[in-house]
Amino acid sequence: MLTEAGGRSGYPWLDRVLVIDTPEACQLSRLRRRDSIDEALAQRMIQAQATRAQRLALADDIIVNEGTPEHLQPQVEQLDRLYRQLAQR
Repeated sequence: MLTEAGGRSGYPWLDRVLVIDTPEACQLSRLRRRDSIDEALAQRMIQAQATRAQRLALADDIIVNEGTPEHLQPQVEQLDRLYRQLAQR
């Protein structure tokens, strides 16, 4: 799911912010699997980062990554077209 959020007015030097988002449960599961760590450590690692709400508030564009890499391809292609159009302006 590709959406536009806006909300980066505090960063006028940035042209565009892209956030690759996933629900926290998915993030936690992937982190545990990738790093072979327990849930407590994975939770601490997630809590040390900007919150999901903070990241989304800064985003101009959001790709929700909760499926397989094949599900990302259409979203990436759509943004690629958009970014190429914006670069020509």
